[in-house]
Amino acid sequence: MSTENKELIKGFEDESKNAQDQKHTIKKLNHKNKSSSTSKKQESSGKKTKKAKQDDDLSSIIYISRLPKGFHEKELSKYFSQFGDLKQVKLARNKKTGNSRHYGFVEFVSKYDAQVAQETMNNYLLMGHLLKVEILRNSEDNEAQISKLKKYKRMIYKEDPIKKTANALKEQSNKKHSERLSSLKEQGIDFEF
Repeated sequence: MSTENKELIKGFEDESKNAQDQKHTIKKLNHKNKSSSTSKKQESSGKKTKKAKQDDDLSSIIYISRLPKGFHEKELSKYFSQFGDLKQVKLARNKKTGNSRHYGFVEFVSKYDAQVAQETMNNYLLMGHLLKVEILRNSEDNEAQISKLKKYKRMIYKEDPIKKTANALKEQSNKKHSERLSSLKEQGIDFEF
């Protein structure tokens, strides 16, 4: 062996000493975990009642914001169906254009599925956007808010409003032009356009 290799290996030669040190540290860690686990059990008994109350307040509806462009109802339902069965999926849309407003609601059949989806998908990076996912509290306002989100229906006009206004503007300009020509003829000026 060369001197360079000996210098690199220097510290890895005595394995028996390292094994004894490892056993000693493992014993210390096990001792600390046993003593801290009993105190944690005493503290957690009071917290369980608070968590149970909070779980009762939660609904099976999750609110999802910061959705990327092109991620619509169909994609939402496919993606969130991996967490459980879905009741409905609603996406907020602009009334005029029908484009996504980049937030929506997903209603699960069970509360547990909604909790799992919220825990895993909150701050999840999807197509360059960090999703924000929250579970809504039980209230009638939530369902009213979701029912307001209707599917987008494009308004159909009988006559194109742009063409209608363009025709009206042409008529006005032609009328003004003819008035100007008549006033010029009265003054004795022959002008043709």
